[in-house]
Amino acid sequence: MGLTIADTYYLKAKAASGYDWDEVCESLNYALSYDENHCAALCLLGEVYAGNLNRYAEAFACFDKVIAINSDYTTVYPVYTKYLIWADEIDRAAKLIAFAFSIKGIAKGSLFWLSAYAAETKQDYKAAIKQLKKAKKHAFNDDYFSFIEEEENRVKKKLKWDKSKVKKRQYSSKKRKKKHKN
Repeated sequence: MGLTIADTYYLKAKAASGYDWDEVCESLNYALSYDENHCAALCLLGEVYAGNLNRYAEAFACFDKVIAINSDYTTVYPVYTKYLIWADEIDRAAKLIAFAFSIKGIAKGSLFWLSAYAAETKQDYKAAIKQLKKAKKHAFNDDYFSFIEEEENRVKKKLKWDKSKVKKRQYSSKKRKKKHKN
C-alpha cells in the first residue's frame, strides 16, 4: 500500500504550515478534493481555521467530522481540546479529554497537560499542578518532561502569587476593621 494522492497533498500542506500559507491552503484543498474524509487533512484544516483565522465553529466542524469518520484517530483529540480551551469551552474540553482517555494508543501525557491547562484557565492552580504531575509520569522523552516541569513551575508561581494576593487583601481588611473600631 502506497501513499494516496490525498496523502501526498496533505504532507505538502503539513510541510508548508507555518511559513507558506498559500501552499498550505492549495495543498489542503487538493487533498480534500481527492478524499473529503482524509482525517489528517481535515485535522490540519481545523488547525488553520482555529489557530490562524479564529474561526472556531468551522474548526470544530472539521474536528467533529474527523471523530465521526475515525474515532481512533488519536491526533485529533489534543488539537481539538486545545482549541476548545482557547475558545473558552472548558466543559466541552473536559468531556473530550475524558472520552479521549478511552482511546487506545492516545498520548496520555498530552491529555493530562491539557487537563492542567483547562484547570489553569479556571484559576484552579492546585488541580493544574496535580494534572501536571500526572503528565510527568507519562512523559517519555526529556524534552517533553522539561516542558511539563516548566509548565509546573509557571503554575506554581501563579499559585504563590495568588496566595500572596489573598494574604494582602486579608491584612488590609483587618487594618480597616481596626480603624473603624477606633
